[in-house]
Amino acid sequence: MYKHTIIFKTGQLLLPEKTDLHFVTDLLHVGQLELDYIGSTAAVNNKNAEEATLLVFHFNTDQQLDYSMQESEINHLLAELLKNGNPKISTSGNDIKVDL
Repeated sequence: MYKHTIIFKTGQLLLPEKTDLHFVTDLLHVGQLELDYIGSTAAVNNKNAEEATLLVFHFNTDQQLDYSMQESEINHLLAELLKNGNPKISTSGNDIKVDL
């Protein structure tokens, strides 16, 4: 099993009371996210919490991923994982964490 973390950054968002799958999927498709990190593991530390929201995905795969994927390929991969999995979505301050 290979562990992966993908982090997107965007301007500070007003998060709904309950952040759900629909909200996260919409964020992926809006196109206003900036890829901040893709790799095996990362310590998540939002140094600009007053200005930015992080969208953090943690997931495992049977095969190693090509971390040089295009952003459109990353979005497609995450959309498939969200659709076919049972994501656990949580928020902390302005940040959203999705465990797939």
